Amino acid sequence: MTTVDEHHITRPYEWAEPVPLKTSVQRVRELVEMVLNLIMFAFESIPLWWEALVALVVTPKEKNISGQTALVTGGANGLGQAIAIALAREGCNVAIVDVDETNSAATVAKLRRHNVSAEAYKVDVSDYDAVRQLGRDVERDLGPVDILVNNAGILPTSFSLDALPSHTKRSMEVNVLSSFWTTQTFIDSMVRRRKGHIVAISSIAGYIAPGWAKTYATTKFAIRGFMDALEDDLYLRGQAKHVHTTTVFPFAFNTRKQAINLLKASSGLTRVPIYEPATLGESVVKAIKTNRRKLVVPDMVKPYQLSIYENLPIKIRQLLTRTMAQGEVKLLD
Repeated sequence: MTTVDEHHITRPYEWAEPVPLKTSVQRVRELVEMVLNLIMFAFESIPLWWEALVALVVTPKEKNISGQTALVTGGANGLGQAIAIALAREGCNVAIVDVDETNSAATVAKLRRHNVSAEAYKVDVSDYDAVRQLGRDVERDLGPVDILVNNAGILPTSFSLDALPSHTKRSMEVNVLSSFWTTQTFIDSMVRRRKGHIVAISSIAGYIAPGWAKTYATTKFAIRGFMDALEDDLYLRGQAKHVHTTTVFPFAFNTRKQAINLLKASSGLTRVPIYEPATLGESVVKAIKTNRRKLVVPDMVKPYQLSIYENLPIKIRQLLTRTMAQGEVKLLD
């Protein structure tokens, strides 16, 4: 039996029907409709703009997440561990998902000191079938997942990695596809229960792409796009008030030794500040409790300001990059 995917792959390409030419009357009618729609939008958006302005100066009410079940991919070490600990401090039961069994067990022991339930699962989150089984295992052990934190990722540890097809493929699988599989696995339960929060750890490289880590930057841009689309999907399904999303864009954090050594080996990045993971864990939990959509950590700039950067004229952007980096990137291994 031919599957839908096979059918689309093997079916010959067919041109769509030609688009009929519009008459002058039709074009005028469309223009009038567009103008009327924009006028209606302007009036309907006034209270929404006011709400957004108030949110800038009023501290949002925090929701209680104590007793909820959180799942953190890549939770055995680094940023994932810091997020898991911060969640446990809030009273969340936590599932640690990682391929590192030893440090997963150590992290679970730390979490249980906060009088919460915690379990470790050795799973390659790039494996769709393994993630589906993970969903069944976690629900059996800890209950339905209320907070999903997609943190698992491969960091650049060498300037030459981008030239390796194996690195590119593996990075796409772990940094991008795993978020698809985990979200597909847990979102239906969240929608059914009208309760959930999905967090993705992107990177500042999801806005400012470093040329020496093209693969990494591509995956982080992909996560940013995935989360924007997921948010829109939840809105169209009428679930935006019940299932929330947060996308996190961290600067440099003191995690994997090889990645930090890479920063220090670059003459253009030696002045980039490096922060401790606990800062990110606390920021992520606060963002979850206030349903914050996007945040940069540390909170030095806002995501919309990064959007301005990526749309600057190219020569101005290059000058700013050179000025901030204090030199050229030294391509060393």
